[in-house]
Amino acid sequence: MCAARKKTEAVEIETVDLISLLTIPGQDGMFEAEIALLEPCEEIEMEQSAVQASATTSSAFSSGRPDSLHAKKPAEKAKPVDHSLDTLSAIMKRAPALPGINSRYSSPPGDETPISDDSFEKIVSEIARCEKCELCKTRRFTVPGVGNPNARLVFIGEAPGADEDACGTPFVGRAGQHLDKILKAAGFEREKVFICNILKCRPPENRNPTLEEMHHCTPFLRRQLNLIKPSLIACLGNVAIRFVIGADTPGVTKIHGEWFNSIFGLPVMAMYHPSYLVRSGSRERGSPNWQMWQDIQKLKKRYDESAG
Repeated sequence: MCAARKKTEAVEIETVDLISLLTIPGQDGMFEAEIALLEPCEEIEMEQSAVQASATTSSAFSSGRPDSLHAKKPAEKAKPVDHSLDTLSAIMKRAPALPGINSRYSSPPGDETPISDDSFEKIVSEIARCEKCELCKTRRFTVPGVGNPNARLVFIGEAPGADEDACGTPFVGRAGQHLDKILKAAGFEREKVFICNILKCRPPENRNPTLEEMHHCTPFLRRQLNLIKPSLIACLGNVAIRFVIGADTPGVTKIHGEWFNSIFGLPVMAMYHPSYLVRSGSRERGSPNWQMWQDIQKLKKRYDESAG
């Protein structure tokens, strides 16, 4: 199993000092250095068959790793492309039919109509077989998403990384560990939310997704949301924010914690990506980690209000 799935002891929360809550006893300096890596993926590789053999309806949706659908593909070098956010924004401005500040997502013909017999298993199977873009040639496992199929809150990042590509589950690396701690400190149970990315395959070398890749993957994400029927979305990081909200949306440092309309017709909060929080390291008031703690509390308040 992925190391990130190992359970930690519950801690009674009495203060709102996020850094104290997230600091492992005896490792007070952990935020000045990078969080420890997960255990080697050899363990993950050895346990793939056992996990897949015991998969249930919900776990199949969460992992997206049925053996008959996932074959390891030979790696191919991707052609060098400029994937900067500035370039992404410029491309999107020239393509008004795609998500932009004054436009909405333009789906392929028939995509706007919900599939009457759609299911999580069907989505996972189609993602696993998808060859709409070149990422199918370099991926190891597809990463559909994980969590509660009836979640009221969905977290959306940009794309899987190396750890996620190795085991088919989103946010299991250092960023995922950090996100887990933040969610727990704020009172969220990861099992009750749904966590996914716009892309279901890892871009080579963890580069930013291209607009074309996101365009191909969005129908899968839309179908997932149609089945989950969440009340709220939290977008993690600039790439996800500018795709889900709009290409001209200011950077996350300016709009974190604010609510916007999304291309999916649901309210979305802009939030820092946990990988940025891990890199920033500062504990000071006004730092990204401190700001994230304020934002997650605002998100939790609205989440609780939506339950009534």
